[in-house]
Amino acid sequence: MDKKIFLIASLTLFFCVNSSHASKVACIGDSITYGYNIPDQAHNSYPVQLEELLQEFDSAWETRNFGVSGATLLRNGDLPYVNQTMYNDARSWKPDVVVIMPGTNDSKPYNWIYKDEFVPDYCALIDSFASLSSDPEIWICKPVPAFSTNYNIRNEVIRDEIIPLIDEIAGLREVKVIDLYTPLLDASSMFPDGIHPNAEGAGLMAEVIAPILLGTIRVPDLNQDGYINLIDYANLTQTCSYEPNAPEPNEPNSCDPNSNYDLAPAPNGDGTINLIDIAVLTKYWLKTLGLIAYWKLDETEGTSATESISGKLSELHGNAVWQPLIGHNKGALELNGSDSYIKTEEILDPVDGPFSIFIWTKGGQPGQTLVFQESGKQWIGIDSATGGVCTQLTDGGRSTKALISDIPFTTDQWHLVSFVWDGSYRHLYVDNIEVAVDSKQLNTLLSSEGGLYFGAAENLNQDSFWSGLIDDIRIYDKALLP
Repeated sequence: MDKKIFLIASLTLFFCVNSSHASKVACIGDSITYGYNIPDQAHNSYPVQLEELLQEFDSAWETRNFGVSGATLLRNGDLPYVNQTMYNDARSWKPDVVVIMPGTNDSKPYNWIYKDEFVPDYCALIDSFASLSSDPEIWICKPVPAFSTNYNIRNEVIRDEIIPLIDEIAGLREVKVIDLYTPLLDASSMFPDGIHPNAEGAGLMAEVIAPILLGTIRVPDLNQDGYINLIDYANLTQTCSYEPNAPEPNEPNSCDPNSNYDLAPAPNGDGTINLIDIAVLTKYWLKTLGLIAYWKLDETEGTSATESISGKLSELHGNAVWQPLIGHNKGALELNGSDSYIKTEEILDPVDGPFSIFIWTKGGQPGQTLVFQESGKQWIGIDSATGGVCTQLTDGGRSTKALISDIPFTTDQWHLVSFVWDGSYRHLYVDNIEVAVDSKQLNTLLSSEGGLYFGAAENLNQDSFWSGLIDDIRIYDKALLP
C-alpha cells in the first residue's frame, strides 16, 4: 500500500475510533480497590491513579472508587458487596464503564464453602450493571495475587479455582477479562502485608487497566524510550508488509509471528498487526507517560542544557565539557569534579507524591553528589563509607535515616542510576537492579523546594562535585519500576 494512503487511512481510523468513548468509570471491588493500607488513599488508590492516566488522553474521563474493604462477591459471604451502600451508589451513578474486581475475600475458608454459588452470584452482579440505562461496558478482573495467607486469604484458591471461574463467567455473559494476576506476580515488594498493594502497586494496577480501557493491550512505547512518536510508528508499520491492491487494507500480507506489536483490540489482541493497531498507537501520540523533565545532554557547545519537555534552558557552571561522541546515548556532559555542575529550575517537590528519576553516569567517587535539590536534600549520591549509591531524602521521622546501598559503585563503565519514591518506600537501583529499599513504611517525604543541581551539592562543597560523565536524565511524576 502507498505509504501516504496508509497514513491517511490510519489517521481516519484513529478519528473514527476516538469519535466517542466512555467517560465515567465505576471501580467495583474490595479493600484492594478501596486502597486499604495505602497512605493518602484518597489520592493514591488504583481508581484515582487510573483517572490520572486516562485524563492524560482526554479530560472527560472520570473514575469513582466504589471499593468496600472486606466485601465478598458471594451473597452468602461474610460481607456481601451487593448488601453495601457502595453497590447502590455505583448503580445510581449510571457509569459508562464498570471494572469489577472481587474474589479475594471469597477465598477465605468460611466463605468458599459457598463456592458453588460464585458463578451465579457473579452473573447476577454483571446483570445488575448491564441493565442500567447507561448501557455500560463491563470488564471483570482476575484478582491480584495473594503473597501471604494474611486475613485467611488463600492464593491457591484464587489461582486454581476463582480465576478459572472468572474465565467461565466471561463466556457466559460475553464480557471481557482484565488479567491483574499475571502482571503482578513479580510485584511482592509492592504488597507490604502480602495482600494489599502500596501506592506503587496500585499504580501498576492502573497502568495495566488504563491501556485496555483506551482500546489497547499495552502502552505502545515500542522502543521503550518514554515517548510515543514516529519511531514507534515506524517500528509498527515495518513489522508487516502490505499488498498494494489488497481489497482490505487492514489485511496484512505477512507478519512476524514473534512480534510483540499486536496492540489491539483489547484485552488480548487479534493475532494480526493492522490499521487497528496503528489507530490505538495514535491515541498515545506524543505522550510522555508521566515524563515531566528530560535532559538529553546531546549539545555540542554552549553554557546551557535544554530540558526537552518545556524547552527551557538549564545553566552550566564551571568547566563542564560537552562530549558529543562518547555518551551513553549520543552525546554526554563531562563534569570535572572541582567546579562544574548543572543548575535547573524547580521541577517538583518530593512532598507532592510518588516520583522517579533516572540518570546515566560513568565515573563518580565516594562522597560525591549526583543530584541535589536546592533548599533540600541530596536525591542521589555516593556514600563516603560504603561507596554505594545513597539518598538523603527522608520523611523527617526520628528513626528514618539516609537510604544507603552497601554494594560499591564501580566507576569504569556506564550505569543507569535510579531513585524511586512510591509514596511508602524509597528505592535505589543501579542498572535496573534494586540495591537498597526501606525495610519499613515511611510517611510523606519532607518538602524540598527549588531547582536541582546535577553534579554538586547546594553549598558547592568541594568534595561534593561529581567527576565523570552524565547523560540522559529523566524525571517522572509517578513511581516507575526501571
